[in-house]
Amino acid sequence: MESSTRRPNRSDVHLSQEEEGEIEAKTRDYFDGIIPKRHTKPQRSEYSSKYVDAIDSATTTNNHSNIPEYVEFQRLENDQQVISIYINYS
Repeated sequence: MESSTRRPNRSDVHLSQEEEGEIEAKTRDYFDGIIPKRHTKPQRSEYSSKYVDAIDSATTTNNHSNIPEYVEFQRLENDQQVISIYINYS
């Protein structure tokens, strides 16, 4: 039975230490170049007047009118008939 893979022979050609080092450096440079870059996060103890992940309250108040669920909630909240039904069942 013949195997498609073979074990390395002791007489196989080996690379010199310098060539191995060059190949390793090129490989590390390649993989370091394709790693996705992440933004740095501030330490929890560091104060910042503006955080990237903070939600701006001015934009959220303006955008609430665009959210259909919020509009429906406001309609139901102001509907006296729905309020009276809720009060009668409680």
